[in-house]
Amino acid sequence: MTTNAWWASALSESVNSEKPLAVAFGGEELVLFRNAEGQAFALEDRCPHRRVPLSLGIVVKSGLQCGYHGWTFDGASGSCTQIPNLHATEKVPQRYGARAFPVAEANGFVHVWLGEGDPCGELPSADYCPKGREYTGSTIVNMTHDQYLAAMLDGPECLLDFQSVRMTDFFLGDPRPENGRLVLDRGAVWTTQILPSNFVIDYPLIVRTAVPLTGGGIRVDLLSEEEVQLSTLFIASGANRRGTTSLCWRGFMHNNRIAKAPLRWRAARAVNRLPFTVRSQIDGAAIAALLVAPSRDLAALRDQVLIPVRAAV
Repeated sequence: MTTNAWWASALSESVNSEKPLAVAFGGEELVLFRNAEGQAFALEDRCPHRRVPLSLGIVVKSGLQCGYHGWTFDGASGSCTQIPNLHATEKVPQRYGARAFPVAEANGFVHVWLGEGDPCGELPSADYCPKGREYTGSTIVNMTHDQYLAAMLDGPECLLDFQSVRMTDFFLGDPRPENGRLVLDRGAVWTTQILPSNFVIDYPLIVRTAVPLTGGGIRVDLLSEEEVQLSTLFIASGANRRGTTSLCWRGFMHNNRIAKAPLRWRAARAVNRLPFTVRSQIDGAAIAALLVAPSRDLAALRDQVLIPVRAAV
């Protein structure tokens, strides 16, 4: 089950004209590649001839060539343009096409439209505007996509870390819908702080998690108590096979400075040390111990927009 939506499915630099890239996002298995001009394409990662993954093939001038029997498919339309054992006078039957998906790029991500109808709406990464050095990565985590989104609201400290920062379980208000996401602020402290976080009245930091109501574009911001932006992280997430979740991300540190930041954090920033970590290995016991709280609102809102796409055909 998925929605008619754009999904950020890969980092732009991971998609090239030399080797096709296999990804699974939003419950679809895709192969991404570029032509010689740099245009990105997405096809279903399955050859209609013998169901072999097209990602095992090669990129050629006319499209993507299956590695099994050499059938070649156009990236834009998915139509089969060449079958090696056909004579020059024989036409390729139209029914031999691969399923093609609309593609758009923005802010370092390749987006794929999953669903029916004409693509519409804003791209998930539209509000991610990097400045300066970026930090990127990708992985697959052993959690379902719905549970990953829920944990991002209930306990993001189980999924990621910010340098020299400890997140707390104190919510700074109720979750609120904003621009297609459910947004929640929680208090955070510097790891150099002497008092335990449960003795803190005024939190010096805010971790703002914004989880999508459709698709999989997650935004996480680290801010000062005055809401001065310190770090921004955009995580593209989507359902992979066998109950796992695909992730790829980009993030950066803002140029803003705050007087109360500890020396360790300022030193790490000066040498461009990784400002955050998105975890590939997730502690199952920690996830199981999370109280289900703001994710209840997320589940209710996502259920309102979820449409079984195949059933709508």
